[in-house]
This record gives sequence, structure tokens and C-alpha cells, in this order.
Amino acid sequence: MDLYLDSADITALRPLLRTGLFAGVTTNPLILRSAGVRLSDVPTLVRELVELTDQVFVQAPGTSDVEQIVGQARELRALSDRVTVKVVATRAGLTAARRLADEGVPVLVTAVYGVRQALLAAAAGADWVAPYLGRISESGRDGVAEVARIGAALGASPTRLLVASVRDLPTVEALAVARTDAATIGVDLATASFEDDLVHAAARQFDQAVDELG
Repeated sequence: MDLYLDSADITALRPLLRTGLFAGVTTNPLILRSAGVRLSDVPTLVRELVELTDQVFVQAPGTSDVEQIVGQARELRALSDRVTVKVVATRAGLTAARRLADEGVPVLVTAVYGVRQALLAAAAGADWVAPYLGRISESGRDGVAEVARIGAALGASPTRLLVASVRDLPTVEALAVARTDAATIGVDLATASFEDDLVHAAARQFDQAVDELG
């Protein structure tokens, strides 16, 4: 399973991306706001990110106006061929996704909460769908099970899953065991994934042995 980083904080992203372990970066307007990144700053952010990673997901502003979404998506894609454009799974967003896919623009349909939206995204030619696992669970459903249902429904479709709204490491592990295509996690969760008392203890023992070997 590929892991992506869900952040627009370039300072926090840089050391994680330099490990070479993460497949790319995902953003949305909420993430931009949290990082203090304005829409006018997005081109600069994208230019910085594509120097560090191969794939950047950026959301086209708008959820109800097809022409606005398409126009914004074209501008985002023009920034780099490493940009995949995100659109929300509204009627307008899915309509825009179909037009963009026909133009050869790679698209991720986001804010997916069930099989219906995933099927519509696949029909729109989306490369990716992003189920919001944490929010699905908060609604009273089993998020991991719902993601599995979405994956089963897509079947042999080329549309892949990039699971978002992942809140803890056990869920990351459960998604990997379920052979999910990809998940995106926050910087804090990514940093925590390196921490394991047993690993650190073994590392200290190896270092001590090296010192004693002279």
C-alpha cells in the first residue's frame, strides 16, 4: 500500500519526503487553511512540492459550478504534470471530472462516503477515489469495512482507492492488510509510524555492539 502525506506545511513535509518512503502529497482547502496557505500561494506550494515528490494532489476550488471547477482544474494541471486534480463528489464535481478525464487530466474524486459515489467517479473516468474513512466511522458505520465494499464494487475498474481521513496507525495497518491501494495520513501520524520501542531497543543494542567491537 502506498502512503501519501496529507499536509500543505512545506517545512513539516520536507524531512518526511526526503526519506523517499512516501508516494506524494495530498491537499485540500481545509489543509491549505490549516497551514496558512492562501489560494494565491498554491502555485508556489506546488512548485516546491514537485521538487520533493512525484505526485501532488490539489483540489480545484468550487463544488457547484462545472465551468469554474473545470477552469480551476486546468490551471492547476498546467502548473506541473505531476499534479492530479481533486474534485468533490457532487453532481457538478463529477460532471467536471468526466470532462477533465476526456481531456487527459488525471482526476481524484474526493469526499466519497460509499459505493454510489465511487461508481459515479469510475463512470466519470476518475483515476482515484478518496473515501473519508474517519468520517464514515464517525457516522456510525465501519469505515474499514465500507472501504472494502467500495474496493469490491470497483472490481477490475482502473479507478484506484486513496483512503483519506485516517486517524490512527492501527487503521493504517488494517487497510494495508486489506490490500488497499493507498492511504493518506497526516504529518503527525507519519512521524509516529517510525516510533517503536522494540526497534529503538534493538538499535541501541546494535550500536553498543559496534562500539564494543572497536
